[in-house]
Amino acid sequence: MLLGSLLPGKAVEWFEKMAAFGVEPNDDVTYEVMIDCYGRVGNMDMTLRLYDRSRTEKWRLDAVTFTTIIKINGTSGNFDGCLTVFEDMKALGVKPNLVCYNTLLDAMGRAKRPWQVKSIYQ
Repeated sequence: MLLGSLLPGKAVEWFEKMAAFGVEPNDDVTYEVMIDCYGRVGNMDMTLRLYDRSRTEKWRLDAVTFTTIIKINGTSGNFDGCLTVFEDMKALGVKPNLVCYNTLLDAMGRAKRPWQVKSIYQ
């Protein structure tokens, strides 16, 4: 368990070293993994910065990555951000999976917004 919690931090460390050396990853998967790693180490700023960049550069993100971003927004109390990311996801044609729906429902529950739960399924 301890090793698993250290790995995202190491990934972030190496990702940042890559940039310092002028090496730029050129695939969507690397960025998806880094969005997840930044989220796991609690770096909301970099998570959202990479997400914004993904939209600008038209990366192909999957449901797992969108769910990670929704979870990070919900954990930080940015409940409107959860809904915005969910709408972005649908607009890009990415189909939400069960984990995504549950993550969003959990966030709306913590936000005390039960009326929005119904709209999520529509």
